[in-house]
Amino acid sequence: MLSPVKLLLASSLLLSGFLQAQSSCPGASYLATSCRDGVCRTDAGENPTNCPEDCADKSTQVMAYYTQAATCPPTNIYEPGSVSELQDTIRTIVSNGRKVKPAGTSHSATDIICADTNGDVVRSKNLKNIGPVEPFESHPMTVEVEAGVKFQELQEHLHNEGYSHGLASTGYGGISIGGAVATGAHGSSLLQSSTISSYVVALDVVGADGNITRYSEATTGQSNPTLWKALKTNLGLLGFVARVRLKLEPQFNMNVQVKYTTEDAFVNSPTGVADTVAGCDYVFLNWFPGQDTVQYLCGTRTNAPVDSPHAQNRLFTPDVSQSESDFAPNGLQLAMCDDNLKCDIESRRINDYQSSPPLIIAQNSTPDAEAVSRHSNLTGYSHRMITLQAEVFHRKNPEFSQLEYEGAMPMSQIQAAVQYLKSIYDRDDVCQPLIGTIMRFDRADDGLLMSANHARSGVAHNEQMVHLEFVEFWGYGLDDGGLERWVSTPYSEVIKHLVNNYNYWPHWGKNDEWVFTHPAVIARNSAERTLFNQAIAQLDPYGVFSTGASRRHGFISPQEGGNFAEHYYGNCSSQDSDGDGISDCTDRKPNEYSGMYMRIDDDGVGSGTCNVADSWNEMRSNFGADQEQNMRAGWDYDTKNHSYHASSYNWDPVWPNSGGRSWEVLMSAEFTADAAGRYCFSQDNGSTGTGIAQGWNACAQVWVNKNIVSEVGHDSALLRQGCVDLATNQTIRLDLYNRHHNANLSRSFISRPRWCFGGSSDCTPDRKFEQNQLKAISHENLPQ
Repeated sequence: MLSPVKLLLASSLLLSGFLQAQSSCPGASYLATSCRDGVCRTDAGENPTNCPEDCADKSTQVMAYYTQAATCPPTNIYEPGSVSELQDTIRTIVSNGRKVKPAGTSHSATDIICADTNGDVVRSKNLKNIGPVEPFESHPMTVEVEAGVKFQELQEHLHNEGYSHGLASTGYGGISIGGAVATGAHGSSLLQSSTISSYVVALDVVGADGNITRYSEATTGQSNPTLWKALKTNLGLLGFVARVRLKLEPQFNMNVQVKYTTEDAFVNSPTGVADTVAGCDYVFLNWFPGQDTVQYLCGTRTNAPVDSPHAQNRLFTPDVSQSESDFAPNGLQLAMCDDNLKCDIESRRINDYQSSPPLIIAQNSTPDAEAVSRHSNLTGYSHRMITLQAEVFHRKNPEFSQLEYEGAMPMSQIQAAVQYLKSIYDRDDVCQPLIGTIMRFDRADDGLLMSANHARSGVAHNEQMVHLEFVEFWGYGLDDGGLERWVSTPYSEVIKHLVNNYNYWPHWGKNDEWVFTHPAVIARNSAERTLFNQAIAQLDPYGVFSTGASRRHGFISPQEGGNFAEHYYGNCSSQDSDGDGISDCTDRKPNEYSGMYMRIDDDGVGSGTCNVADSWNEMRSNFGADQEQNMRAGWDYDTKNHSYHASSYNWDPVWPNSGGRSWEVLMSAEFTADAAGRYCFSQDNGSTGTGIAQGWNACAQVWVNKNIVSEVGHDSALLRQGCVDLATNQTIRLDLYNRHHNANLSRSFISRPRWCFGGSSDCTPDRKFEQNQLKAISHENLPQ
């Protein structure tokens, strides 16, 4: 997956670009400076639409990695901590008549990441177990990983064991394995399949009934090969993939060289592309059309020793200063509106690569170690030479959105496509300052059904493939017309030409929504969709895992709209004895309200200080509830609206009466430990210190059995987390106390309570409190 880059613009160019930019394009937008700083600045014009990364409610809204591309409507988001909890979560959701949307890191670029209108999101972020390397069926070396494991986590783990999963790794290491398999994510190789789905030998899938079914190459692959092909690029529509088993090989070293060729040789020779990359195994190619230059990383396997154990590929993080990096969004915003400026940045981009090559030896092998030296020819461990570690990307790069179009086509068609692209680039004087036109390589696989590299009509098994990608800066302040004029042009025209004239299959994790409903795309994948819909009919006939996007793309569940809750769970799905919104089928305590009992008060809240809540009695004595009730949800919030009756708080049920803009809330429940060991708790209200400004004039506390274990905010003890030892089935009293004052510099009112289970040691709280693990309590007593 591509990433933003660091770019340097002189101040003279900034002024020049501003003066030359057309007035209809927002070349100078304050959002380019303010957005993504973690604060929703309404005074600067930020709102959930134009700056969702700062202003949308992350506790209820899934956002694409490039947030301008897709931000989903609010819904419930679950993050189970184990596969058994995943099963329970799916049973709870489905038995209550709601659909399930599996989610990983949400690195895709369209509303493919969003739940249906009556659906909840279930994230795999806490499913992190990696099993031993072991034989499986006919494969001597395999590993089973849970869906939330990221590429770089798996790569480093396997490296320590002496293994690799080859070149089927994404360029950005922060993508989950489960999501990558679902969308057919890929790396690059001329010699073998570089799509991760090709290496899947077994899948454990949780269905709508909450049960796990194992599918494997030697079982399902033999008894129902079409279903097996569908499962290996499942689009999240065939159940929740909880575990993936991948085939491996021994770890190997890779020599990578930075090479260049002229655009003339690349475009005009009858076999220019093939000749350029001949002799390489791994290739990451960048064509900079405004500079008539093609740069590419050419990697080959080698028995030679590594030049350093800390050798890395940092193609996405060139060597520039922090100030240069900080300025990049503003420069790119201007360049979006000024072609001359865009071409100047592209020129600087290629010059920087030539003077400061992207292959580095780092100080050590930690993910964000500083570079010691830079090289154009370097040998290192395979995984570090092909995948950028997420930590160094986030530390080194500014944050902004990109529009990415990508699809795969046969190598036999790429030369004609390149010549067509050249004609468009020359016609429109196209420059591509981010990363150029990208090519990565693959082999067609007849063992897959929906991935972009699958063998299909006109594409033979093992035929060389090219993943062709276009990346543009997605600027701020654009309406639909502005997006088409200043970002999508000429790429929407290019994609339409490619799908109409070549065997071009769009990547499910990239592109704009319209690409997947284009008549040529619908016609091309018709046969595959027919087979995939047969798999849906077998595994998800009621459409529990379907979404608006999937139906729009032509994926159909035969009994969509039927009563799936009753089908899978029977009559108990319509019974809710305690009225907490959880059906009796899955309610842990069907006769006791699951959730939290909340008391809210806006009287006498003269400041947000924690000094008024140093002890349980003090906190309770200054708290006189204006309203109180059982709540199914609402303890997780992040909103700019300071009036607690606003809908953005997601209280469920809503408070019957409105209230003021300075208030306090006490949320009380019983929490029962599922296993013996160390449990840690935290609260986060967005504050960065204890002063009135840094503390956001707010206080947030976690109490366990009436003792403070976590406290942050104004005049707080700055206890980021606290831990307690609990026995199996031991119940504690859990109270969350939040105090907010309206005079907090127009910042959001935030509540992010979290917990974790560390076994025999402390852990970092990263799990949300889910309704079904809490019992609302209105009394003052401790559990017996």
